Amino acid sequence: MSLRGILHQVMYKDRATVYRAQKVLAEDGSDDYAEELAVIYEDIPCKLSQYESELPTKVEDRAFTLSIDLRLCCDPEYDIRMNDIVKVTHRGQLFTLRAGQRFAYPTHEEISVRRTKEAEHGD
Repeated sequence: MSLRGILHQVMYKDRATVYRAQKVLAEDGSDDYAEELAVIYEDIPCKLSQYESELPTKVEDRAFTLSIDLRLCCDPEYDIRMNDIVKVTHRGQLFTLRAGQRFAYPTHEEISVRRTKEAEHGD
């Protein structure tokens, strides 16, 4: 069995759906374009893992924002681009992430992803 096959069997237990902003005509038919998220890939096998142990925080307009950088690994056949939105289901948890730099290797690709959310009471 190839290394890619082993990665699929052993490592890729999570699932991801990838969305990309697409320009679409305005509803009134004018040439005023708007952006809409379109599904690019659905339910692809992947692995989400920790990338950075620090939890960067930021305070804006009385809101406390938490960010965490993670790593997404998947088959290199998927063209996940910078700024794509990736929704990953990992062990029953849903993560909404923004894709960063993609590093493609012959056997797999690694994509830096970031989760940013406003802190809630009890977080």
